[in-house]
Amino acid sequence: MTGAGVVGADEAEVVRTATDLVKLLVTDRGDVQVTEYSSSDRDGPPPHTHRWHEIEYVIEGEVEFLLDGTWHRATAGDVQVLPAGSSHSVRVPSGEARVLMVTVGAPYDGFARDLASLPEDATGADVVTAAARHGVELA
Repeated sequence: MTGAGVVGADEAEVVRTATDLVKLLVTDRGDVQVTEYSSSDRDGPPPHTHRWHEIEYVIEGEVEFLLDGTWHRATAGDVQVLPAGSSHSVRVPSGEARVLMVTVGAPYDGFARDLASLPEDATGADVVTAAARHGVELA
């Protein structure tokens, strides 16, 4: 489906990584995608850039966003705005956090599915290969 509409929470596709539960809520509306994720990832991904714009709204918990080499603390209600090409990362310093992410541009969902399909013993090279397929460049 494309265009206007209401998407029910029960329609989400769920993918999992070792530290994240990712709900792909809206993936079929063109360039705009909506994802909710819960994470306990203490380290986060390496700093990276990608060709889509990204907005992350912290629903619950505490996260730290890496922007321009500096970690910024964010709690429920805080928003991170990233234009395409911005170098960034995110981590959860303690407990678990829930974040709503809206992306505009190249689709995020394929990247999320590829990461979730990597085996537990995936190497850094495996992650780099998966990222490159979706235009994500690791710093």
